[in-house]
Amino acid sequence: MHREVGLAPEPASVRRARHAVEDTLRRAGQAEDVVDTAALLVSELVTNAVVHARSSVGITVTVNRRGVVVEVADHSPHLPVQRSFTTDATTGRGLELLQALSVQHGARRTDSGGKVVWFALGQPQPERAEQAAPQPEPSVEVRLLHLPVGLYATFLEHAASLLREHLMTALDEATRADASEADDAAAGNEALTVLAEAVAPSLAAAAPGASSVDARAQLPRSAVPRFLTLQRALDRAVAQAAAGLLLAPASQPEIRRLRIWCCDQVVNQAMGADPEPWSRLDASAAPMARESPAWDTSSVTASDRALLAADDANRILAVSAPAAELLGWSREALVGRRLVAIIPPRMHEAHIAGFVRFLLTGERHVVGRRVEMPALRQDGSEVQVGLLVEAHRLPSQRTVLVAELDPA
Repeated sequence: MHREVGLAPEPASVRRARHAVEDTLRRAGQAEDVVDTAALLVSELVTNAVVHARSSVGITVTVNRRGVVVEVADHSPHLPVQRSFTTDATTGRGLELLQALSVQHGARRTDSGGKVVWFALGQPQPERAEQAAPQPEPSVEVRLLHLPVGLYATFLEHAASLLREHLMTALDEATRADASEADDAAAGNEALTVLAEAVAPSLAAAAPGASSVDARAQLPRSAVPRFLTLQRALDRAVAQAAAGLLLAPASQPEIRRLRIWCCDQVVNQAMGADPEPWSRLDASAAPMARESPAWDTSSVTASDRALLAADDANRILAVSAPAAELLGWSREALVGRRLVAIIPPRMHEAHIAGFVRFLLTGERHVVGRRVEMPALRQDGSEVQVGLLVEAHRLPSQRTVLVAELDPA
C-alpha cells in the first residue's frame, strides 16, 4: 500500500497527518502498536516542518512486506539537528523519539532544494541512498568570547519554546500581518538551529564543568540576515509571554541581553568587526514589565519566620522582618527588586539559568530541598544562609516562590 498526502503549513496539519497515517496503516492491517507509534512520530515530524520550514508538507506512507516507511517532506534545506536541551525540556524531542522508536530513520536533501525526513517500523528496510551533502556555501567565522555555558543553553531552550508558541499563535490567525510574523518566526528558528549546530563543537571540546568557553562558529553567510529576523521574532514572542499569552515564561534581562549579544556578534563580525567578549549584567536591571500576580502577601509579611516571596518575573513580592534583618536590607528596599539583588554577582548567571529552566520545565535543583548558599547584603558583604524554597501555582497559572531562610 502506498499513499501520499499534501498539507498546508498550519497547526491543523499535524492532526491531519496523524489521521492519514492511522487510516492508511489500519487499512493495511497493521497492529495498533505500530499505528500508534507511526502516528506519534509523524506528529513530531510534521510539527517540526510547520515550525521550522514554514512550508507546505508532503506525507508519504508505504507499507510493504518488511513493515512501514513514512516520509515527511518540506521546502527547507536544513537537515534536522539535535539540540542539547535538558532532559526535562518541552521542545527538541523529535530526533530522540525517532532514535528510540524506529528501526531506521534518516534525512536527505531533495533536488528541489528541500528535504525529506523518514522513519521505518517493523523490519529494517533496504538501505536508502541518502543524497550527498551539497558543496559548502560561503561561510563566516564568528567568535563568541567568554560565552556563558549554562546561560547559553537556557537561552537556546527558552528561545525555541517562545518561537514555537509564537509561530503556532500566528498560524492560528488568518491575517496577512500574522502570516508575516509566522514567516519571521520560522526564519528565526532556522537561525537558532544554525547557531546551535555551529557552536556545539566548541561546547563539546570544553573542559567538564567549565562556566564559559571561547566558541568558534562557522556559519553560512546566507544565514546572517536571519539573525536580524530572529531578534524581531523573539521581541514579539517575549512581549506575548509578558502579556501572559504564551505558556513559556517571559525573558529575563540576562537571557535577553545574551540573545542580543549573540545576534549582534554574528551580524557585526560578518561585516568585519572584531569580536567583543560577553560581560555580565549587573543586578540593577529592571524587572520585566509584567504585573505582579494577585496574591496575599500577609502570610509572609506578618510571619515571625525569615520568609521571602518572589514571583515568576524574578521580582521580590514580600519580605518578613526577620528575613530583612538576616539579609541586611530594609523591607522597603527589597520589595520590587529582582532576586539577583540578594545573590552574589558570581552566581547571577547560574541563578537565572536555573530560574528560567524551572519555569520552562519544572526542573528543580533548589526548589523543595534545603540548600546552603551565600546571600548578598545591602552593604556588599555576604552572609551564609540555609534556604528552603517552595513553589505555589496560583489559579491564574502564575507561580509564586516562597523561601524560608536561616543562618547557616
